[in-house]
Amino acid sequence: MAPENPDQQYPLYNTTFSLYRVSPLYTGSDFSLNNATLSQHARRFRDILAGEVLRGVRVGLGPDDNVLARAGALQTVTWKLLLEEEAWAAEEETDSGNEDTTISLAINRGMLVTVTYEKMAYRAVLLRARREGNFDETVDSAREDDDGFKHFPLLLSKLPGPLRETFVDYLSTTFDSRVSPLRLSSTYLTDTFEKYLADISIGEDGEVLDIAERSRSLRNVIKETAVYLGFDLPDGSASLKGIDIQIAREDLPRIITKGKQVARTGGDNPFLNALTTYIKAHLALNMADERVKIVRIACGAFVLGGEGRVKITQPLSNTDGDSPQSRATRRMVNDLISVASGGALSRDEGVP
Repeated sequence: MAPENPDQQYPLYNTTFSLYRVSPLYTGSDFSLNNATLSQHARRFRDILAGEVLRGVRVGLGPDDNVLARAGALQTVTWKLLLEEEAWAAEEETDSGNEDTTISLAINRGMLVTVTYEKMAYRAVLLRARREGNFDETVDSAREDDDGFKHFPLLLSKLPGPLRETFVDYLSTTFDSRVSPLRLSSTYLTDTFEKYLADISIGEDGEVLDIAERSRSLRNVIKETAVYLGFDLPDGSASLKGIDIQIAREDLPRIITKGKQVARTGGDNPFLNALTTYIKAHLALNMADERVKIVRIACGAFVLGGEGRVKITQPLSNTDGDSPQSRATRRMVNDLISVASGGALSRDEGVP
């Protein structure tokens, strides 16, 4: 059975991706990055996957790669610019089969690589860097790359191990780039969740929604919430793996209201304030202890893990195509891009 068309929905949504940092891609100052040139990379990458010889070494995927063996025969490899979400939907409604090779980088979010096998399709998304301070825009304005480098700091990978390694090797050898896992700290996870809760509580006029509307938005968008705790105890028992905290959608508005009443230093984090107080009172566990780590937060809008994984649910849209959830999701993605852009390429302790 042929795989479902991966282009039917926007590629960022409803897929669990692994997160990676990517150093700037060197393309040369006279290189024009558009669908015409990217199609050449698609052909070269397909030749590698099909088992062609590169520099005298066979780098194609062999028969021992069980995951890909079950996927069937390699069919197509596409490499193209990722349109903005509105343009993507319009293209699907008109004629998704016609690919405009003249589309420029300036009006796109990044690059999309899709590898389609007989029974499965895999993808990788390279997202563009944005200008500093441009938190709420879907895409950055055109960036001058007169030094010959293109900036795609965040890689979202839905590729099995052997295919991912081959793709990373292609980026390294072709664009002189380095790819490394992106880890996220407990602080980053909680800050992201708090920002998302705040963003979906703001109406189109920029004003905070009233209590009833805010509660409705939290229940409909966030729904049930799960917080996963881990412990950094080098000398502790190996049987102490972690604690899963489940929060019903009806309880979330009350938790946030309670959190705003809890006076704590270190910023306005109503959800974390309330959760810390509750866990300490009922489980005698101090979440403020540095040895207690939040390793994953899952809700109806997204799943974000400290090990470097994310799944974003397609936002609910208003009639005009925008909504508080859409804006909150854009900001979350932009923040991930910003984090991938800064600091060292690899940090074991996670991004602060």
